[in-house]
Amino acid sequence: MRGQSRHGLARLRADQSGRKSDCVQIRCFTIVTMANPTLSVVIPAYNEVDSIGFLLESLASELDEIEEIIVVDNGSTDGTQEIVAGFTESIPQLRMVDEDRRGVIAARNAGFYLAKGDIIGRLDADARAKPGWASAVRDFFGKAEQSIGAGTGFFDQYDMPLQWFHKAMLKFGHRQVEKEGGDIPTLFGANMAIRKETWDEIQPNLLERDGILDDLDITLCMSDIGQRAVMIPGMEISASGRRMLSSVENYRTFTEYMPATFEARGMHDEAKKSWGQVRMMRIIHRIFWLPTRCWNPETGKYSLRQLVSDRVERVLPYETKS
Repeated sequence: MRGQSRHGLARLRADQSGRKSDCVQIRCFTIVTMANPTLSVVIPAYNEVDSIGFLLESLASELDEIEEIIVVDNGSTDGTQEIVAGFTESIPQLRMVDEDRRGVIAARNAGFYLAKGDIIGRLDADARAKPGWASAVRDFFGKAEQSIGAGTGFFDQYDMPLQWFHKAMLKFGHRQVEKEGGDIPTLFGANMAIRKETWDEIQPNLLERDGILDDLDITLCMSDIGQRAVMIPGMEISASGRRMLSSVENYRTFTEYMPATFEARGMHDEAKKSWGQVRMMRIIHRIFWLPTRCWNPETGKYSLRQLVSDRVERVLPYETKS
């Protein structure tokens, strides 16, 4: 049952001098929990024949916690549809739909529109949910206050080396989030969950264009209606780190999506500030590209042969595919 206590109130804010500022419209939320929320899982997919089967297998142990799994095929040509079809007998709540409009935003919207659950979870097709993922999502939103509209979980990378560095960076980031009250600056689209009622409210205001980060856009739209995004304990996945194998030019384009999202929202100061993070991301990419390129995830070892082997570069996730 969904909580129905959300209401908008006008609140007078006081500045540091104690004088009252202009009255602004905000949203306030009482603490109302959602008893036994249902969970829909949406998986956008484009040419994921080598990975989507592992994701579906990882969800198979938690079918009692999941009302439906919706795979949105975005024009795959590599046999992804056949892999998904092979799971329909063992996963009765699984269905696949086609979305002809190219791009992850169109695929996301198609799946979220069809979702019936109180909570909509989203996973990348190359992710692998860890045991307890679905129950962690349901348990969290069953107790969370109504002001929390969405959440994201911890992730490691099953196909990347130097995981000690990755985990150290994430833990450092989590500590900073806790110091600042628990709200996260952006959701992680590969592993997120959002209240259906929150999605329905923000969806008309979301950007639908190439060259932006749709998970950041969701977070910003939630903030506009007074809702928060937080970390969800136990909502853990193993993700693919293949983005780090992108060429310098490809990765450079990808990192530009962050300031572009802020600019598209008219948040020019935030866009300028985000360039510091963009530059750090590019430095890390260049430092770790060579060891990542030499890493063989199947053997768990470095190899010069791996360095010169052919690898398909990952498609930019928010750019329309031709």
